[in-house]
Amino acid sequence: MNGQIAVMGGFGGGNLGDELIGLAEAGFLEAEGREAWFYSFDPALSQKIQPDLRWLDYRNFPDYFQRLRNVARGHSLQKGQPLPDRVIIGAGGVWYDTPLTHLMGWHSRTLYLRKQQIPYALFANSLRRPKSELGRYLVRDVLRHASSVSLRERLSLDIARELYPRDDYRLTGDPVLALGKVLQPATPVPVQKGLIGVAPRPWGSSRENKGLSFWKKVLRGLVQRGLEPVLVAFDSRMDIEFCERLSNSLKLGDVRSWDPTQGLAGAGAVFDGCEMVFGMRFHALILALLLEKPMLAFSYDEKVTGLMSDLGLASLCHTLDGNDRAALAFVDQGCCYLQEKRSEVLTGMRRYVQESARLTTADFARMIDLPVQQDSRA
Repeated sequence: MNGQIAVMGGFGGGNLGDELIGLAEAGFLEAEGREAWFYSFDPALSQKIQPDLRWLDYRNFPDYFQRLRNVARGHSLQKGQPLPDRVIIGAGGVWYDTPLTHLMGWHSRTLYLRKQQIPYALFANSLRRPKSELGRYLVRDVLRHASSVSLRERLSLDIARELYPRDDYRLTGDPVLALGKVLQPATPVPVQKGLIGVAPRPWGSSRENKGLSFWKKVLRGLVQRGLEPVLVAFDSRMDIEFCERLSNSLKLGDVRSWDPTQGLAGAGAVFDGCEMVFGMRFHALILALLLEKPMLAFSYDEKVTGLMSDLGLASLCHTLDGNDRAALAFVDQGCCYLQEKRSEVLTGMRRYVQESARLTTADFARMIDLPVQQDSRA
């Protein structure tokens, strides 16, 4: 393997799922005897979370879109930050055009890499069908010029083939599923019957409510059913305040969240004692898989739908439409199903985790072993 590798993702943004992806990718690199640079939106925070990695600042990546952002925010581009010989962009849902500026930023980075003749590979990404023609063009362009592309759900694979046909797309899994016992709490906590870990996020068309009204009604319905919901915030930027408003209005108690300064080992403790997990957050469901906790999914995004479909648990996934009565009917049906099929469901979950861990580990090793001169389609 030749050349210096850099890894790009959502690191430093305060999202537990993104940080766990970074932990998994660092483990893959260590297993292969490789070191890499990691880009972060907040290198100081990332250094606290994973102090053994070398963190570079996205604000000093000199693509055109970042230069505009720096001007708008009064930040001076710090020159002298090294450029890698190749980049791995993974994993997660980075190619979304809602908001469009998000996708424009990522496309601008790949465009700069191409101009510098630096190949980039997409690893274990999720795709969403673009909402705009410009978004469709940008995602197609990214897929077209990527040296290597692997997707973490079959639905994303189908979307990629719709947007830009290639014969070398690969299906893998979420890299966090390779972490195994790393995320297990140091001291196991006995399961408390009826304790449900609920991981919501702001959602809905109303900028004012962002799903608050919907979740209040659903959580109230859970309590009326004799369940004890505990709210778990996965993203410090948007989930904590949202969960605290829900908890305060319903008097549910303290909101659970992860502490970035304590690192990532044992992150599964956010679900301590929970009998089940009800998750909007993709990585809440991933943690449930690793912790072997039966789960119900509330899908706000195609990646959640795709994950549950790949698990063979599409019937345990409810597509959010704001109808709280339909959501509670789904809970009733889902809980009955899990009670009847618990052993079968857990067996399938274990099988999916094992296969995903194998696929992601092998796929990452494949990418970093490609010689630089073969790692480009430009």
